[in-house]
Amino acid sequence: MRTSKLIGVIALVLIGAVLGTATSYFLLKAFNPGKNIGIATNKSDGNINSGISPTTILPVNQTAQETYYGTGILESRRNAIVVAAERVGPAVVSISVTWTQVYRQNHPGLGADFWEFFLYGPRQYRKQVHSLGSGIIINPEGYVLTNEHVVSGAEQITVTLTNGEQYQANLVGGDESSDLAVLKIISDNVDFPYAILGNSDDLMTGEWAIAIGNPFGYLLDDTKPTVTVGVISAVNRDIKSEEGQRQIYRNMIQTDAAINPGNSGGALVNSKGDVIGINSFIFTSSRGSEGIGFAIPVNRAKVIISDLISSGKVIRAWVGLRAARITPVVAQGLGLNVNNGLIVASVDEYSPAKNSGITQGDVIIKANSEEIIKQSDWDEIINYARVGEQLDLAVIRGSDTLSIEIVPEELPLEKAPSIVDRFGLHVASITKKLASTYNLKDNQGVMVAGWEDNSVSANWELQQGDIIRRINRNKIANLNDYKNTIEKIGRGYKVLFVIERAGDLQYLVVIV
Repeated sequence: MRTSKLIGVIALVLIGAVLGTATSYFLLKAFNPGKNIGIATNKSDGNINSGISPTTILPVNQTAQETYYGTGILESRRNAIVVAAERVGPAVVSISVTWTQVYRQNHPGLGADFWEFFLYGPRQYRKQVHSLGSGIIINPEGYVLTNEHVVSGAEQITVTLTNGEQYQANLVGGDESSDLAVLKIISDNVDFPYAILGNSDDLMTGEWAIAIGNPFGYLLDDTKPTVTVGVISAVNRDIKSEEGQRQIYRNMIQTDAAINPGNSGGALVNSKGDVIGINSFIFTSSRGSEGIGFAIPVNRAKVIISDLISSGKVIRAWVGLRAARITPVVAQGLGLNVNNGLIVASVDEYSPAKNSGITQGDVIIKANSEEIIKQSDWDEIINYARVGEQLDLAVIRGSDTLSIEIVPEELPLEKAPSIVDRFGLHVASITKKLASTYNLKDNQGVMVAGWEDNSVSANWELQQGDIIRRINRNKIANLNDYKNTIEKIGRGYKVLFVIERAGDLQYLVVIV
């Protein structure tokens, strides 16, 4: 009796197990017909995660993944950063530049070189150099925005798109002060992918920042840009200039999105996919990204782009006044009841500021409705003021607050009569406006206005604003004296320039 009951119980258990297994199988087949069900495993070290057999695999097609995971999980991967990178990525290009670097022999060496060094002076050697950077296509016609230092001195420029297409490009114009340049792709194509330039004036500290560029060029043998993500760490950062540096970096965007060598000129993008900055440089002690990178705000770049495309250069506005910070000592000494603003320290004769009625001792508190609190605020206004476009100033004079209108003019150095000598040096006549602007005692000599890239004079270590007073034993009073003297000098000769720089006389020996 007991034996028959035991056999019956065992039979019921077996029947239940069979029915349960069959039911589970048919249910799984109903929900996933014809598909293998499994969970990804890590088989690299022989361990099996979660007790699942290593032979089980995930579905490989999109439909099966959506069935397994659910569409919600997969869609969550396509966040704003992914969409922004997809939107801007095709407009970010790699820029390859070829240029010539000039080396000077600093030591005589041995043998015959020793005597040649002292008889003929140091030799110059030229070497072709290649460098890489990034850029952003800003309209369908193929105009590319990048950093000026990426293409400075370029003899040949090659632009590579993300699809691998390569084009030669011309330099439309560059501005060393703002460190911006515009290129034009040489092509009849008017349908290039391009990025949207956004608004950098409403950035929020802590919002997403996406850096897109080509770090280290084609180190990875791939033309696709690299995307790094961080946040806007700070805005309105003013960077102190190093000695000899001509770039002016003010009101910069700081980000911790990684910016590496080759990223210069690439895009800093917000979560909407709009370009908000042009990646320019980093602070680093290891030559790699340490989370302190800087980008030029795109709103500042828009002003520069317009000038470069229309005229090939930036036309600087001239107001003709110098302003200084108001310290407690200055305020007390002049009896001022203000803590903010800048005091007018001097006004140039024949300048727009003089013509508008600005006087020494006025306190500028606003410019175009923007508060002027520190020196960089005023510098920003002047850097991006345009010739002929009125500046509206709020000025405190004594107990009165005045509204004064100034119409900036072109810089006196740009308007002064000038020549380019056979060595590529630009020199200008010293006009009354020029003498007043540079606080010169007289108008004798000529002023260095610039030089041609890759010219002999580019290596003479002259600076813009230097006054050439003498060449060898010849006094230089004006442009005619300079032209007549320089034309008589033969190639390979040593030339002594007596120059005035910041009020001091200096002697400069060059080889022409």
